Amino acid sequence: MASLLSDLRYTIRTLVKAPAFALAAIAALTLGIGANTAIFSVLNAVLLKPLSAPEPDRVVFFMNTSPQGSGPAASPAKFAHWRQQTSVVEQASAFNNNVLNYTGGDSVEQFRGGRVSAEFFRLFGAPVFRGRTFSEQEDRPRGGNVAVLSHGLWTRRFGSDPAIVGRAITLGNESYTVIGILGPAFDVEDWWGGPPPEIWIPFQLDPNSTDQGHYFRSAARLKAGVTIEQANARLKASADEFRSRFPNSIGKNQAFGVERVQDVLVRNVRTTLFVLAGAVGFVLLIACANVANLLLARGATRQREIAIRSALGAARIRVVRQLLTESVVLSLAGGVLGMVLGVAGIRALLSINTAGLPRIGRDGALVAMDVRVLAFAIGVSLATGIIFGLIPALHAARADLTSTLKESAGRSGTGFRQNKARSVLVVVEVALALILLVGSALLIRTSLALRAVDPGFNPSNVLTMRMSVSSPQFVKADAVERLVRTGVEHLRGVPGVEMASATCCVPLEGGYGLPFIIAGRPLKDAPSHGGGGWLTVSPG
Repeated sequence: MASLLSDLRYTIRTLVKAPAFALAAIAALTLGIGANTAIFSVLNAVLLKPLSAPEPDRVVFFMNTSPQGSGPAASPAKFAHWRQQTSVVEQASAFNNNVLNYTGGDSVEQFRGGRVSAEFFRLFGAPVFRGRTFSEQEDRPRGGNVAVLSHGLWTRRFGSDPAIVGRAITLGNESYTVIGILGPAFDVEDWWGGPPPEIWIPFQLDPNSTDQGHYFRSAARLKAGVTIEQANARLKASADEFRSRFPNSIGKNQAFGVERVQDVLVRNVRTTLFVLAGAVGFVLLIACANVANLLLARGATRQREIAIRSALGAARIRVVRQLLTESVVLSLAGGVLGMVLGVAGIRALLSINTAGLPRIGRDGALVAMDVRVLAFAIGVSLATGIIFGLIPALHAARADLTSTLKESAGRSGTGFRQNKARSVLVVVEVALALILLVGSALLIRTSLALRAVDPGFNPSNVLTMRMSVSSPQFVKADAVERLVRTGVEHLRGVPGVEMASATCCVPLEGGYGLPFIIAGRPLKDAPSHGGGGWLTVSPG
């Protein structure tokens, strides 16, 4: 330990005497480690962190499968069928988003709502702060209007009033009794697929429903000891049972299955994140090759010093350790600054449009410098110092003592071996930089091509807003139509507004699908002959 501390003190003294070398090496490593830390923090939040649920590997989505792919959309009839597969799953729950208008205050306020089955809170491990969650009786049709508040909504809107439990609140034109408040630790933001609900109401699906409309998702927990493969085999077999009960409900090439919730959430971004991680990995390799070249050059200038130390009895392993200590100190310094740069890099990454990136939370709140990211940064720093410092250290320590002292007495030079090693590192740097350059050029070309795609409309100076109505006076469709028509007319009269219109869905954000059946043409083991998307719009 004493000799190691001696090496450390000597390293610091020599680096202080060579500030240009030290700053150049630390700067290169800071950029490489900082970029990798920033990307790894995103990869950690999206791919590596387990789902915030008890035994997350057992939590699965029910899936519709076909040769074209799979998806988690569910219908009441399918969910009733899936939850009966009790040999492989338990705690089955349906859930979706909705908007609830709170009309109990001075003005109408919109709450983000979640409609869920009674098992939902047990499935995802929701802690109860006060009261309770839904019972099975309350989750049945006409089971009563009850609601559970999130801890955040209870604090923000109801002033942390404990008496709210048992009290009625008005949502839309209906009265709901608050039966519970969830604990602050319950967080579905990493998988919900959007801003998490603030208030929860029971789904109240009919277990005997024949409704084939797909408007929610459903999840369950695999029974203890059941694998994904076993569950998929059972559900695939159950598709025939469903098909016989509901003819033409699903195609002959369609089936049912399960997939881990976390895998479903990240499957569209997994490859992209790994490619991005590989790209910044190349940046680190270039930085390491650069530092190794600097260490070789520095080793060449220190040959006389190393030769004299060897002549005085210093063992080769002692010299290698001294040089390795220097490279590790440089890499750790670069790692510390790289972590600081990584924090700034995380904020910069999240300032870009992250729509479609799952499990990062609102405004990227779940992307953070946690223990795993810190361990990664420290590990990369140590590995960089040892691996890329070892070659220059061995190279310098292997120098011939006699010839080195003769050379230093007569003339200065780096020798054939030093030049060869440095040339190899230069070739490696150029090759890695060329790969990055080509990849960047292709990415820029793709981005420019995407920007040049005509969306079919001019998006310049176009503003959108969303409207939700649930007042009793808007129960009938004609009342809603009058409201929309009047609102559009008022907007057209606002100074600076050239045109205004109303639509159910904003372009490029999806719409509604409508299957069709052709009269006189029999169906061949399929629920329809085809389908198409549709939107409702007003003139303008």
